[in-house]
Amino acid sequence: MRKIFIIISFFIINFLSAQVKNAQIDSIYKPDIYYLEDQIYFGISYVALVDLPENIKQNGFSNAIKFGYIRDIPINKRRNIGFGLGVGYGRDEYFQNLRISTDESSAEPVYEILGTGYKSNSLILNKVEIPFEIRVRGSNPEKFAFWRLYAGVTFAYVYASTSEYYSNKIHVQYKDLKLINPWQYGVSLSLGYGKWNFNYYYGISDIIKDGIEVSGKSVKMKEQRFGIIFYFL
Repeated sequence: MRKIFIIISFFIINFLSAQVKNAQIDSIYKPDIYYLEDQIYFGISYVALVDLPENIKQNGFSNAIKFGYIRDIPINKRRNIGFGLGVGYGRDEYFQNLRISTDESSAEPVYEILGTGYKSNSLILNKVEIPFEIRVRGSNPEKFAFWRLYAGVTFAYVYASTSEYYSNKIHVQYKDLKLINPWQYGVSLSLGYGKWNFNYYYGISDIIKDGIEVSGKSVKMKEQRFGIIFYFL
């Protein structure tokens, strides 16, 4: 995880340096035209799992957090329409009754449906995310609070996965789960004013790889996220 933070920090520092340099140059030559909405973002969401078999139930407060940097690419003279391309970190935690473990002898994944008698069971995914957005906003060079509508696609690579199980006397973790789909993507929408914005995400790809069955039924687990996202210039 430390390497991921270093890479993301490197991109953020370089993007911010370029933005400051360009703003200084263009404030001399064309102060009324040039500006960028490069942004650091932070979001937190509630996660609703969808496409679950009947015997798999979501429980607890499934959640997701994310933060990163988005580079602004205006496409019109007023600069209120453009694209955004970024890089960031995401962490999802799903609380449900599908316990995932690893066979100690074969290292193959093992999964079972839990009944009662346990405190919590969760699946945790750590991701590198690459958001790509189409951006429409009511901004100008002197206005720092404005309405915005950002829609796009987020691609993610799951670099670490953990299954965590708690009962009254047991706490077990299994890491680097083979049945997790490492490449994931979905569509997103952000709408709001100023720093406060509603954020929605729908995962198109499955969280778990094809071919996984529980009680004779294929597990096609996807996610929806409902939350808020903050943008900082």
